[in-house]
Amino acid sequence: MPVILLLDIFENQLRYNHLLTYNQLVTHMRKLKIQIIVALLCLVTVAQAQTTPPATGQTPRQRPADQVISNNGLKGNLAAHDPCMIRAGDTYYVLTTGMSLKSSKDMVNWVNLGSLWDRSTKFSWWNNDIPGNVGLWAPDIHYADGKYHLYYSVSAWMNFKSSVGYATNVTLDKTSPDYKWVDQGQVVNYKNGGDSVNVIDPNFFEDVDGKQYLIYGSYKGGLRLIELDPKTGKPNSDKPELYTITTKLGEGSYIIKGPEYYYVFASRGKCCSGIQSTYQIVVGRSKSVKGPYLSKDGKSWIDNNYTVFLAGNYDEPGRGHNGFFAQGDTTYIVYHAYTRAFNGQSLLNIKPLFMDKDGWPSLDPHDKLFAMPEFEKKTFLGK
Repeated sequence: MPVILLLDIFENQLRYNHLLTYNQLVTHMRKLKIQIIVALLCLVTVAQAQTTPPATGQTPRQRPADQVISNNGLKGNLAAHDPCMIRAGDTYYVLTTGMSLKSSKDMVNWVNLGSLWDRSTKFSWWNNDIPGNVGLWAPDIHYADGKYHLYYSVSAWMNFKSSVGYATNVTLDKTSPDYKWVDQGQVVNYKNGGDSVNVIDPNFFEDVDGKQYLIYGSYKGGLRLIELDPKTGKPNSDKPELYTITTKLGEGSYIIKGPEYYYVFASRGKCCSGIQSTYQIVVGRSKSVKGPYLSKDGKSWIDNNYTVFLAGNYDEPGRGHNGFFAQGDTTYIVYHAYTRAFNGQSLLNIKPLFMDKDGWPSLDPHDKLFAMPEFEKKTFLGK
């Protein structure tokens, strides 16, 4: 706040000083000096408060990620952004932006496990397109052929030279001697992922015929879908065929299959702004995984039309970037919500998915459970 005050003071002087007489200007500048001194004293006080250790007997303030809270039926360390979920044996895992990992034995009580990778991990190609410090953003994980397959975003804030990376591991148990992430390299990037497309937020989908796809993208150039080679987990060519899902709309996309349709979900609005966030989840459906996906009123996602699936409200102004998880007869939507009761923190939410009478996904428990096909369920269940 003191820094903002200083900026406001100088901005006001630039705007109004030319309207003052000389004598008025001298008087005004004296007042200005006093204001600046007060603001600087406030700044020093804040800095001291931030660096002074707590007095004896006081509990150090926890980082938001370490806070143990209860919210919407979940308990424990719930701070999360861009979550995806999988089960390994009897343990559930949630992976989030930044490669942070959480675990639970019951899908209710969650604990932090730290980073998926050791902080010293750095694959050689990460800085080929973006020199300096890159961020490891929204991930997606699935299980197949005895391995866990991780697709993740390599990017930097407001730098659109982004790419999708790929790594595999035979276990998610960090205490196991077999725990080791093997780099499979870059999958797609800004050079071959579509004109003006921000190549982040990957989601893997395998169809009933065994064909594999990756959907990705973000605001700026929209969403794209490419086909992957099941043998490599990557496209067959350096110039893969691109299927346009949207030209502008959305990020955090995810595809699931129902009895009749393929459904695509994405997020729109403003994220990452606490209670000022306007994030919401939108949905479309298609008879083909390649689209075109349509809204409830029959308009195409290619033209950036959508149907709102989950909007924010007063308690959770922004909700978005969802994943899915399925076991037994239940499919769950997994997403984060900026939550007013916890100072706008982004918190994990897990809710059962239903299907309404018109064949659209729903969160209404009066509807029937969403019936995910068996071929898709197996990708969520590891060993």
